[in-house]
Amino acid sequence: MSEFIEQFKSNIDADSARSDFPEITDSETPIWRGGPAASSMADKYILSIMVLLVHIAFFLGELLDTPEGEGQVNFVLSVVIWLIDTTGVMGFVICMLILTKINHYANFSTSGKWTTSWLLICCIIPLMWKLMDVVEWIGGFFDSGFSSPLPAWNYSWFAPLGLLSFLVMVSLTVLYQRSFHYAITDKRIHIRQSFLYFETSAHGISYHKVENLKADPTILGRILGFGNIHVVTGSGVGLQVESLGTSAGVEPEIIQPPGGKMRFFSFLLGWITLQRNRTVEASDPADCLYGVRRPMDVYRLINQLMDANVGPAVE
Repeated sequence: MSEFIEQFKSNIDADSARSDFPEITDSETPIWRGGPAASSMADKYILSIMVLLVHIAFFLGELLDTPEGEGQVNFVLSVVIWLIDTTGVMGFVICMLILTKINHYANFSTSGKWTTSWLLICCIIPLMWKLMDVVEWIGGFFDSGFSSPLPAWNYSWFAPLGLLSFLVMVSLTVLYQRSFHYAITDKRIHIRQSFLYFETSAHGISYHKVENLKADPTILGRILGFGNIHVVTGSGVGLQVESLGTSAGVEPEIIQPPGGKMRFFSFLLGWITLQRNRTVEASDPADCLYGVRRPMDVYRLINQLMDANVGPAVE
């Protein structure tokens, strides 16, 4: 092995790597191990802050008085406060749906099903809370005996709900980051995933099957020192389809059921699920070496190991 490979090999605890990656065979020699850097999840933390700010905006919109005086800033604040005060919970739901749609359609790294589900739950909670108050109020006219298990809704609940949503997303992000583990041996690249016991997988990629290798540090990654390394095989491992167009939404025959209400909800579901469509290198942490530190060094390491196993390095 080259001196560069030996430097990596000397920094790894081989016994610990074999314990965490039981699929590493006795004929393999562990050389490197790692996982997504905490900074690689910065986009999810930013999205969490945006959701918190939406909650805080509706919390403050009820408390703050309309600013007096002229000027563009006062005018904008007056309009925002008026809209929040007028639309209430429905205004919050609309803002969150727009944020959810933009995030999902753009196919960012935050556009996965877990994040989208979290955004929709954040959107629905105040709406369902308010609806229970309405049902209780209507039931009072008919002596139905229904009583909401929650206290009466008011704008002040936006603050604790926003903080709770923020803490839940941050906690899930930390768990998500720590759910992916990567190892490189002299014969294979190993990728393991174990997220909340719902999504678990493990696969090894032999250097003989690698057809393309690409290091992809983003602008933020260059600043913070992390990046993705895409390993593409002939069978399509390492590639993903990025949706573009109406084909990603609900099929036409599904969005045309009888009844106006069903048609509306089907249209809403199709609108939310619509995404772009193209085949690109997979950016899912389960399909590439996602957000690893010193990506160019790891890229060089894989190239040298490929050269030692199958011939000239991949450009």
